[in-house]
Amino acid sequence: MNFAILTPTRQRPGRLDNFIRSVHDLAELKNRVYTYNYIDSDDPRIKAYDEYSNKQPKNNCNCVGEPQSVSKSWNVLAKVAIDDGADVLIMGNDDLVYRTQGWDVILEKEIEKYPDQIYCMWFEDLINGSNHCAFPIVSRLWYETLGYFTPGIFNFGYNDTWNFDIAKRIGRTHFIPNVVNEHLHFTTGKSAADETTKRNRTTERGNLYELDKVIYEQSAEERAKAALGLLQIMDGPNERY
Repeated sequence: MNFAILTPTRQRPGRLDNFIRSVHDLAELKNRVYTYNYIDSDDPRIKAYDEYSNKQPKNNCNCVGEPQSVSKSWNVLAKVAIDDGADVLIMGNDDLVYRTQGWDVILEKEIEKYPDQIYCMWFEDLINGSNHCAFPIVSRLWYETLGYFTPGIFNFGYNDTWNFDIAKRIGRTHFIPNVVNEHLHFTTGKSAADETTKRNRTTERGNLYELDKVIYEQSAEERAKAALGLLQIMDGPNERY
């Protein structure tokens, strides 16, 4: 079983490096763990990403492309990973750090509980716990059924909420509390707000979360259709969508 962790990043080569190393260092079977990172072609620190990349694990891939929303960037990475043979897609972030040894072995055992390969899982990020799927984990079959990893319609937020809502509609949410991927979010004081933080929260661009909230609320029918598509290939009794 091959795992692909997908991470859009901007102006955070050092933070991304810490995340990538934590992922690979704590994996039990390192040859099946792959990290894919989307880097904007206009990123002011693009050369630093190259410098770090030369020292990072061999199963790491930097994909450089046009600046776009993370909702679209995650999909670019997902397609690359699927084409490379990924079985499981995991949402990453450049302010995360994995803390649990053998996280991949634990995840594989949890996945085995779903023979039909339809699930939306997440780890303990020390902020949301079981209340919210902040960094979704889905299967190749989930991706192929929906045709995307994230919907591609958002400016910045609500990508995780989208997958979580679909999973709740079909009764396939699965929290894994004994794996920690700590989210060093600036609001917790574990990291400082930086240029990337400001870029996504500027008054010039508007409140992206509020804009995305409207998009999310107006797209419930699309999530209902996605849920129906997943239900049609699932085994056993399910909740109503």
